[in-house]
Amino acid sequence: ILLLLLAGIYATFDRPGVAAEDVPRGHLQPFGSWTEGEPIEERADVPEPREFYDKYCNSDRGRGRPVVFRGAAAKMPATTSWNTDDLLLERYGEEAVSGVEYNLKETRAGGNVPGMRTLRQFLSAYNTSDIYMVSKVPAGMKADVDFLPCMRCGGYLNYLDTHTLWLGRGGSKSVVHYDDQDNINCMIAGKKRFIFIHPSYKEQIEVYPNSDRNRFGWVDADLDKSVPGYGGFVGKIDVDRVDLIKFPGWKDVTWSFVDLEAGDCVYIPFQWYHQVTASPGRSINVHYWYFRPKRFDSSSCETNAPAVAPTLADCSWGYEPRQGHFGEAAPEGQAPDELRRPGGGPAAAPGSEAAAEAGAFG
Repeated sequence: ILLLLLAGIYATFDRPGVAAEDVPRGHLQPFGSWTEGEPIEERADVPEPREFYDKYCNSDRGRGRPVVFRGAAAKMPATTSWNTDDLLLERYGEEAVSGVEYNLKETRAGGNVPGMRTLRQFLSAYNTSDIYMVSKVPAGMKADVDFLPCMRCGGYLNYLDTHTLWLGRGGSKSVVHYDDQDNINCMIAGKKRFIFIHPSYKEQIEVYPNSDRNRFGWVDADLDKSVPGYGGFVGKIDVDRVDLIKFPGWKDVTWSFVDLEAGDCVYIPFQWYHQVTASPGRSINVHYWYFRPKRFDSSSCETNAPAVAPTLADCSWGYEPRQGHFGEAAPEGQAPDELRRPGGGPAAAPGSEAAAEAGAFG
């Protein structure tokens, strides 16, 4: 009670003319403090591909719902091969990395760290710098990460977009944002809290972007090039001290959450807003973005389905839908991105990551 009173007094001084009794719960406190969050569904198993599609991906009129699979990544090679920085240096130190950014507390305006091209260079600097890695999983490390069994058939592997390795010393905090693709995010080391907000709030959150009329702090750098950062995100709030007087829309928003620990994987449907905070200490997670199949391909589960899900190294990447957020078969004569079968199989799709790695662009 005393802490709440002191917070109200502080808020009154921070906002002249606002009486303490008018200060909303959670004002100038961490994101979500205005109400209690609800934990998302937890499973100790990973569903079969059809159940995954119907119960999680395509539920709620296609908006889906997040779910955490506890221990789903525990047996991936990455959990042992990446267990310490010494192991990473020994096995993968010279692997090329494609992105290291400034600002553990994300602003989307920090920019990339120049000259940091290998994993060894990053590991020598990250514990004493305000930087973190947001890179494609280096080529030599992709075989250490498996797809979850719920994706082994049904069409998911035909519509893979990209993959990302997040590595930091802990304490990182993302902006509130959403992705245009479905996302499976697996924690390899450390712990992170994911806060989720249902896409039904989209019209409220995103109306009047870049304007003082917006009640949530939403900005869109694609609409106004003077806005620092890229894309659309909640860029005007401080996730550690949310100003609920300046941005009162949040007071009426409900949210859910999961605390992801090493070995866990969470499914995040496209356009679900989320904010992610890493606990102190070494933190590694991998996610893969894919476009949800517009229709579940039952036939792929009846014939030719692999007994186990492949690794990131086994597949082609770079699929982009012709429109919308769903994966669907390409017009006749144009093959979609698809799983590369052992011993040959389909060539990598034009424009895919596999094609680029193979030198398809000269």
